Amino acid sequence: MLPLIPEWTYHYGEFWRAIRIRNLWFIRLRYLAVLMLVGFLVIGELLLNFNLTQTQIIAISLISFSILVYNLIIHRVRKYVGCDPKRFNCLHLSLIQMMLDLIMLMFVVYYTGIIGSPLYMFFIFHMIIGSLILPGYLIYTAAGLVSVTFCLLDFLQRYSLIESHLIQGLYNYHRPQTVTYDIIFMIVFTLMLFVSVYIGNKISRQLYKREQQLRTTLEKLNEAEVAKQKYIMGVVHEVKTPVTAIHSIIDIILNKFTGPINEEVETKLKRARIRTDETLNLLNDVLQISKLKLLDIRNTEEIDLNEYLTSLFDKQHESAKSKEIELEYVDKRTIKKLIKSDRLLLELALSNILSNAIKYSNKGGKVEVLLENNSDGVILDITDNGIGIPKDDLKKIFSQFYRASNIDKNKHEGTGMGLAIVKEIIEMLGGGINIESPSRLADENNPGTSCKIKLPYNFKQSKYDIFEVNNQEYLSNNNNL
Repeated sequence: MLPLIPEWTYHYGEFWRAIRIRNLWFIRLRYLAVLMLVGFLVIGELLLNFNLTQTQIIAISLISFSILVYNLIIHRVRKYVGCDPKRFNCLHLSLIQMMLDLIMLMFVVYYTGIIGSPLYMFFIFHMIIGSLILPGYLIYTAAGLVSVTFCLLDFLQRYSLIESHLIQGLYNYHRPQTVTYDIIFMIVFTLMLFVSVYIGNKISRQLYKREQQLRTTLEKLNEAEVAKQKYIMGVVHEVKTPVTAIHSIIDIILNKFTGPINEEVETKLKRARIRTDETLNLLNDVLQISKLKLLDIRNTEEIDLNEYLTSLFDKQHESAKSKEIELEYVDKRTIKKLIKSDRLLLELALSNILSNAIKYSNKGGKVEVLLENNSDGVILDITDNGIGIPKDDLKKIFSQFYRASNIDKNKHEGTGMGLAIVKEIIEMLGGGINIESPSRLADENNPGTSCKIKLPYNFKQSKYDIFEVNNQEYLSNNNNL
């Protein structure tokens, strides 16, 4: 098989994606070229007074029909042409397209006057297009063949060795140019072809290599991020072990397994226990975020949101009951369609939001969950009439370790990591999250908070859009290109 690509592109999926997209562009442009040729015949005869001969009309019509036929064939078979560099692939298909187009264009130029044809400039256009795809040696060879063929046809026509097909209506004489003009024209034409090839090929290759460098840099950054998160997890585990031991010892003393303790010591130990609880919660949150950053693979499954949210409510029932908070769930969807998402990650995010709504609502408050349709998914609105979030804090609320300024930190424990984790999860699942305060349940003393989460119907499992150079896998993922 003719080698068309350098080895650096063998496992570079973006190169193949670009080739497939450009092939489709050229197919669409070819349909336009057919219309232009038909328009050339019709407009030339009716409006521009071209006195085309019967031979010219028949030839251009047959050329237009031929282009349409092979373009329809290419359009159909391109879906089945893979991207394996060791087999017939989409780059070979590009070469076939270009060769056919150049042959057809040469016929068009011949039947419209060769050097006197108004269509010869399309050769330069084709050279530029070819330079965007094909390797240098092939496109330079094509430019050379075009130049030699064009010069040969002009020479044969000048000395009447082949029939002349100048467009009557553009020229008053059979052969208006001198030999000197022909020579200068051919030199300039050849020079323009090769300069166009050089510039187009140079720019194209630089862009491909730059894309490869960016992809390599991205992969290195990802590896560095993985190494960093693993290091963080290791450090956190090391810190967590002694803190857990301290927590256990404090529990033993507070439970008076070591004997009675006086009231002052007990008060200080209870404070120490609260601080160790906060530290453990913080360490667990850091571990959770590190795990989320490391886990690229998610288990996608179909989820019935109605059953899912009902189950989630059951788990929060005791917590809400202890504060006499009313929980209400309303399904306003007109289309009750299953969504595809990760059940465990989604539960981690939603339970965090729901527990926050209960946690920051006053006794006797209300938490309402609305489920509505969206254009390409669903919107989950979790609203309460609790203490709310100050306006100045809303833009910082998703920052790690940040807690709203109106929270009584002695009354409500927390690390400020919960919403950062929630945002990370929702975005990993292809959705979005927005928090507003005051909420629609607000009253004079309780502004409340509304958390709106948008979830897509279909979550596609792909953190980085990297295309594998595998024929079947690539085609199965890219038939729409």
